[in-house]
Amino acid sequence: MGKKEKPFPSRQLAIICICRFSEPICFTVIFPFILFMIRDFNLTDEAHLGYYVGFITSAFAVTQLLTGIHWGMLSDRIGRRPVILMGLVGTLSSIILFGLSTSFTWALLSRSLCGLLNGNVGVLKSMVSELTIEHSPEQRARAFSLLPLMFGIGSIVGPILGGLLSNPVQTYPSLFGQGGPLTDFFTEFPYFLPCLVSGLICAFGLIFGYFFLEETLASAIPATTIKKPIKVFHDPIEEQEQEEERPLLENNQYKRPNYESNNNNDEMDRLSTTSPTPTLPDKPTTPSLREAITPAVIAICISYGLFSFQAIFYDELFPIWTASKREHGGLGFRADEIGFLLAYCGCVTLVVQLFLLPKWTKRFGQLRLFQIVLFGCIFLYFIQGFTRYLYGIPDPTTEDGHSQTKFWVWIGLIVTSTLKTMFHTSAFTSCTILTNDAAPRLDCLGAVNGFSQCCASGMRAFGPATCGIIWSASLGAEWIPYSIRIHISWVILSIVGAITFWSTTKLNPLDYDTSKFFPTEEQVFPPEDEEELNRRA
Repeated sequence: MGKKEKPFPSRQLAIICICRFSEPICFTVIFPFILFMIRDFNLTDEAHLGYYVGFITSAFAVTQLLTGIHWGMLSDRIGRRPVILMGLVGTLSSIILFGLSTSFTWALLSRSLCGLLNGNVGVLKSMVSELTIEHSPEQRARAFSLLPLMFGIGSIVGPILGGLLSNPVQTYPSLFGQGGPLTDFFTEFPYFLPCLVSGLICAFGLIFGYFFLEETLASAIPATTIKKPIKVFHDPIEEQEQEEERPLLENNQYKRPNYESNNNNDEMDRLSTTSPTPTLPDKPTTPSLREAITPAVIAICISYGLFSFQAIFYDELFPIWTASKREHGGLGFRADEIGFLLAYCGCVTLVVQLFLLPKWTKRFGQLRLFQIVLFGCIFLYFIQGFTRYLYGIPDPTTEDGHSQTKFWVWIGLIVTSTLKTMFHTSAFTSCTILTNDAAPRLDCLGAVNGFSQCCASGMRAFGPATCGIIWSASLGAEWIPYSIRIHISWVILSIVGAITFWSTTKLNPLDYDTSKFFPTEEQVFPPEDEEELNRRA
């Protein structure tokens, strides 16, 4: 008979998305007003405010680097659900405290608290992996694409809230400027309102998760709540055989013990030959960090870290390059024009994640797709800087064919921005799935995703500063011809892209085969030795 596709776990994925949605809002809500908050602290002059802003914005990534693995390993022991709920409590507490900041130290500590108390990104990836481990690659790609989609939407909502609700006494005097305790409070804490609204959204995710989020770690699910698996293959003969064998498989069917461990196999052999009655082995222990972080995991995490670096480098370089004056190597675009480009990229991300990525995954496979888009990034980064030369092409929309307009520059930017968004979206999702597929066991997904998140956080904390230094240093190197130094940043980014692609060529496709997570017939029913058969005869 034919193979029937397993039902897509839409309900639980929707709940996961709700829990995920609140976190990027709390992360990005501070961006519109952080400069004004630092200015209100009266720390330094206008020229040096950027340094303090950088400390605040990078504090989350740095502290998450310190705790990501520990939260992941904790989720491998006590379950995914409690760790996610604790992470939401940490996010809620830190954003409320940040809104009450009256000093730089308070703001820095409350922002750091968010990274210390929240390792949900890696744990949520583990949940999605466990929910879809038996699904097709196309379905897994669709499921994993939901997490970055929620981050993208939350990253749009957060800055909107931060911009509209900060300093409400001056922004909305008819509501908050009428005097009384409310006016006094928001005068003392002008940035509390957007943080409060973000916290309420996070609280909604926390409450929703508490009542509806289900545990996915097999060892943390009570036996009374385990559901029977959905039959994927429908064969009457096979079903009859499975019915006869079910009493023997009842305890193995759902727990998915570690068949990869030699110790457990030896224990099974010993029990089958020395005990007169069948005896179940002890519950497998959670693997240590050394057992979880295998060479295959390290290899994909290196590629993930390198790609995270080039992605944050690009995200930092693009607004600097587009906003800089043309005589300084940029495009001379206005803030509203840059905002339009970024919003356009968000729309492309939505289309790629929902419609294109599952089809590409089905056609090329996860690893090959990852390699294809990384290879494309090498050339995209290199040619990106040449977009500025499109100013010299005559504008067909003018009567006299006047050049030095933005017509062709806009076309060039839309083309390159479309390709960049397609490549980055596909690469991030593919890398996330490959990281989960590289895990040696299902009960160490938390540690694996925590480790990969630490690699990404470290690069994201390091990338923006590196980009700024390279951009400023290259433009200031007057001993290099101007026509060369304006492209140095893009060339370096292209080199990083080439190194990232090279790292993926060393990945072994067999390390990312999910069949290792399921026992074979020989592992469930190990063959008995000849002496035992003769003794029973």
